[in-house]
Amino acid sequence: MKKILIIFVLGLLFCSNGFADVKDVKNVLKKIKYNEDISTGFKKFRDSGEDGKTNNWRVTPSAMLKSKPGPGKHVLQIVKKSDGHPVRLGKESIRIEVRNGDAWGWDVKNDRERVELIICCASKTTWNAWSIYYPNDFNVIFPVKAAMGQFHNDGDNPPQFMFQNQGSPRGKEGGGYWIETDESIGGDNIPIKLLDKNEVLGTWNDILVNAKWTHNEDGFFKVWINGKLSYYYKGMTQIKGDRIEHHLGIYRSYLSRRPGPEPTQIVYYDEMRYAKSCKKLKLENLGYSCEKLENQTAKKIDTPEEFSNNFIAVIKSKDDTSYMVKVIGASKKLAEKKGLKKCKETGNTVCYVHYSGLKPEY
Repeated sequence: MKKILIIFVLGLLFCSNGFADVKDVKNVLKKIKYNEDISTGFKKFRDSGEDGKTNNWRVTPSAMLKSKPGPGKHVLQIVKKSDGHPVRLGKESIRIEVRNGDAWGWDVKNDRERVELIICCASKTTWNAWSIYYPNDFNVIFPVKAAMGQFHNDGDNPPQFMFQNQGSPRGKEGGGYWIETDESIGGDNIPIKLLDKNEVLGTWNDILVNAKWTHNEDGFFKVWINGKLSYYYKGMTQIKGDRIEHHLGIYRSYLSRRPGPEPTQIVYYDEMRYAKSCKKLKLENLGYSCEKLENQTAKKIDTPEEFSNNFIAVIKSKDDTSYMVKVIGASKKLAEKKGLKKCKETGNTVCYVHYSGLKPEY
């Protein structure tokens, strides 16, 4: 935590764009945190690493940047339905905007731009819900990586789970809503689609996450999209010694993948809820029953073992044109090596890779 705070301060000191009024940003955070029209349950979301009583809400330093018009006020706003803004329920929602140059010192040096709302810290078993809205004119910047939320450690390790407006690992698609599980906990960093591009534009989508945070193998991470269990991972969910933060916003990385500058991106969030049980989220006013949600079964459960077999190699032989073997492995190279070895063990002397890459379902 100390390292994060130091980076935060240095980012403000050395950012070339100047600063907004820090007090203004803190006032917005306070209004969000205690505004039950937007968020509930976070009064008990405590930062156990500090005094055990402080609710640790922050925003990335880019929210402090000076921009036109106004001193950085575009980055994080509470907006009203009466002013024409989309709202999931009630009268208000949160509007987050990232423009070209919304970056602090570390981001600038590492090919990134972002505005993220950060809430620390999740532990044991948690339930998190939020609703997200992409305007119809939302700019897809694939193959630049645009994270729309993370469950991130509070140190230097990578995020355990990332929600993103990313695209196919084959590089043929951008937009939508995807989930990525990091290799640090046994994942493969290959995004899995939760919603198609056409399903996110101009409409609210409700996200629900139930997770058991542990460095042991009995952890889990479940994601419901609009009441449907859409992703289920079982295994280690955090690195030992790390604490889990919940990030919501827009985080653009690998900007150099496109010529740039990147266009402005805007996203809305509403109904951010946190609890230790589904029932305490009070999802009935959103149209959901916890009993029905918890009784759903997943078509597939991802585990570290499953992730280790995402690649396939098809091996053939010039000695025997009818020979063909398919093998799977944790990487393209390992699958090829495994397949070539298997081919030679059958007596073939001239074995070759006919195809290798991700399995068809990916």
